[in-house]
Amino acid sequence: MRKLDQALAKLHRYVKDQKLFCAGAKILLCCSGGADSVAMLQLFSRLRAQMHITLLAVHVDHQLRGAESDADVELVKQICLSLNIPLIVRKIKLDKREGLENQARKKRFAAFHEILELYRFDRIATAHHKNDQAETMLMNLLRGAGINGLAGIKPSSGVVIHPLLCFSKQELVDLLTEEGVPWREDSSNSDNTFRRNKIRNELLPLIIDSINPAAVEKLSEQAKIFLETEQLLQAQAQKHLKRTVLEQSGEAITLSLDKLEKLSRVEQYYVIKAAMASIGASEQDFFMHGFEEIIRLTASSGSKQTKLGNKVFVRKQYRELTLSSAEFVVSIPEPLSVEEDRSRAVYGDYRFSFKILKVLPKKRDEGGFRVYLDADKVRFPFTIRSRQEGDRFIPLGMKQQKRLKEFFIDQKVPKFERDSIPLFDDGEKIFWVVGHRLDARVAIDSGSQRYLHVTAELVHEKPKRAASRIKKFGEDNESYEL
Repeated sequence: MRKLDQALAKLHRYVKDQKLFCAGAKILLCCSGGADSVAMLQLFSRLRAQMHITLLAVHVDHQLRGAESDADVELVKQICLSLNIPLIVRKIKLDKREGLENQARKKRFAAFHEILELYRFDRIATAHHKNDQAETMLMNLLRGAGINGLAGIKPSSGVVIHPLLCFSKQELVDLLTEEGVPWREDSSNSDNTFRRNKIRNELLPLIIDSINPAAVEKLSEQAKIFLETEQLLQAQAQKHLKRTVLEQSGEAITLSLDKLEKLSRVEQYYVIKAAMASIGASEQDFFMHGFEEIIRLTASSGSKQTKLGNKVFVRKQYRELTLSSAEFVVSIPEPLSVEEDRSRAVYGDYRFSFKILKVLPKKRDEGGFRVYLDADKVRFPFTIRSRQEGDRFIPLGMKQQKRLKEFFIDQKVPKFERDSIPLFDDGEKIFWVVGHRLDARVAIDSGSQRYLHVTAELVHEKPKRAASRIKKFGEDNESYEL
């Protein structure tokens, strides 16, 4: 039996087992001119009759190898012509100042997706095989990609399918050799300055020669096991995500840290990945170092934010974790006027209460959000507002004015937090930077006769009230209402 017939039967089984596409599908075949993609053309040209599929080949010319690139194009044209498969050749330009390998992959797939949409095809088929799978697993293992990375190249990912993962490189080469079909060798594949080439040309052969001749097959089998594990964890993560999510919009999702932290680290990792997917962010470039960065963020005090390598913005605020595919924008409320007889006010994320006292309590609970100051040193009505360019005040404990910007820098207040910090301004001076420092000019001294007590609470937190006792008539037991 010819190798081509055996391979065709194997491909047909794999497509059906993995549910890669249905009969009548329109498949875009990515063809570089190498042995892998040429073998895919050969196999799909024959599968076409069995499954009644429509084929379109696409060759992307990176324009990096001059005459070699031109020769690749000509070979692909001749093969597609002989197999009666229509071909589109797309040329792309790469910036040699950036990482060529990653840049080429992104631009190549951008071209594939554009053509897929333009011609209304169903799937993009690439010619990755078992050797590519082994290389990918090793590369991901060494860069700490976790279970997802060790699952390697998945049979399908969205509209992209990998129908040749059931074949080794040698099987494909043997098939072409027996059929007398030519292919092109890309000279850049021997350049070991590229990480994948170094694994392909040096590390993997060393493993095969010195440790296990069946390494490619074994790694391919392990990838299947990790993929099944990955799918199980993803299913569990969806359940946990439903319990953890507090709020979700098109581009952002907010999770409860209290609920997230009850999960194991592995579960946390997959919940965060699921959250990213829910806002349309890329999971492909989310690795363990990104997860560790988020964990450090959640463990830190106060509000913090960061930007991950996969262009996801992460903010920890209160006991909430927000992931967004767009940069966070701080909403600045309008200035609020406060009269002397006002007892409560809400500004931004804060709830304020005010009391004018004639006698200072002997025991005063003071701190960043609870202050006492000289009421006669404040000019009413005063304004609660956000910071402005050029703001200055005299921090309590100092004698000279200090720029608010420098004060925030010295206090290590994150940039994104600064616009949301309320300022008390009586028109002559900023007399309180809420949560941080009073101005020295409103400090209580021996001549003070009236005192302004101000308390600030976060709106997200319930106001603290003393327990009131309720005793029902005829009952000895007492209950407490909070």
